[in-house]
Amino acid sequence: MALRVQEFGATESMGQVNRGPALGRVRSYRWVPLLIFAASILITVTFWKILPGGFRANEASDYFAFYEPQARNLLAGRGFAHTDGSPATEYPPGHPLILAGILGMSHWLHLREEIMLSVFAAVGMGLSSVLIFLLARLLWGSGPALIAALLWMTYPFALWLTKQPNSEISFIVAFYAALLLCWYVLVRRPQARVLYFICGVLCGFAMLIRPIAMGIGILLALTVWFVKRETPARARLLLVSLLLLGNLVAIIPWEAWAYAKTGRVILLSTNSVKSLRDGVTFAVETKGYRENSNLPADVLLLMDDIRARQSELNTFASMGRVMSLEFRSHPVAGTKLVLLKLARSWYGTDSGRLEWQILLIQLAYLIVISWGSWQAWKQGGIHRWFVIGALLLVVYFWGMTFLALSILRYTVPVVGLVFVASAGGYRRRTRVQAT
Repeated sequence: MALRVQEFGATESMGQVNRGPALGRVRSYRWVPLLIFAASILITVTFWKILPGGFRANEASDYFAFYEPQARNLLAGRGFAHTDGSPATEYPPGHPLILAGILGMSHWLHLREEIMLSVFAAVGMGLSSVLIFLLARLLWGSGPALIAALLWMTYPFALWLTKQPNSEISFIVAFYAALLLCWYVLVRRPQARVLYFICGVLCGFAMLIRPIAMGIGILLALTVWFVKRETPARARLLLVSLLLLGNLVAIIPWEAWAYAKTGRVILLSTNSVKSLRDGVTFAVETKGYRENSNLPADVLLLMDDIRARQSELNTFASMGRVMSLEFRSHPVAGTKLVLLKLARSWYGTDSGRLEWQILLIQLAYLIVISWGSWQAWKQGGIHRWFVIGALLLVVYFWGMTFLALSILRYTVPVVGLVFVASAGGYRRRTRVQAT
């Protein structure tokens, strides 16, 4: 049984599209992505202009501590290294390479570095809005796709990321490009094997920008496996293997270099344990910019106990051992900490500022997303599979953020994806036929 979705005069099935009466209409909308790109940049620049002066400062501590120095090292020909000559493996190389290109271009064009960084952020936001539009249009049509793009380009916490040279903007572009290509081949080109490989490469690029993405290649491979369940297992295995191969091809050069320099295999970066440690001591490690926390006293005591054993927390095994002992000794405080970290993943900030205001805004978006996603789920077929795939990625990012420092900045990338899923609820006229 094949699923066919008929909308606005166009008939689509998984793997083919009847380009009949709707062809002229599709051509007439080719200018829409350009309009979305321009509108997104305009909204981003307007956001910068209206942002109060107290919020305009660059608060990206990772930028000053690692990304910028490494970008300048690359431009100077020193490679990925610290001042003492030790290899710089705290983060993967993607964002320093991008920054090196931006800073180098600013010197070549004789423009201030701040201008080029702002241009990159605005263009990145514009590209991400276009990618969301194209992904939503692939599934729901142009009308709902416009809604998804509008939700994303006006989403205040995505716009917040553009005010400083975070790695999230470049990551989001690579991540959304991989998702768009994955669903494009599933819906339109199911047998285009080379596109599965390219999709895997794009996943690898995203991983090299932010290590939080280390599992997305596997999640997309699982999506391909289950969505194409009517395809023989051997053919599915080939497509999944091509995707994962592309993933490996992208990251192996970095892994090989890191192994040659450190003598050990790393999971994209060597900062993972530090991130886990920060995630359970953030309220008692102010770092000079975090506001005083209003957490329960027993949770603060638990964090103090963990911080006191900081010298022991150097490996995943030692983290697990210490956390297990602390949770057994303080089960109530430990449970509170778990629940707090789960919740803060959707409203927390590194500085601790404005968290209650952020929570109220997020709850308003949650209502819109939940209703739209439920309506999309009820359409069944490929639309339901997309909602499932989106939810899997949400759970994955939520889990990774929970393990590290639980802040909204790390979960923003999947918000755009659920905007796409929820856009299905605003589809005007759909007829699903089984043939």
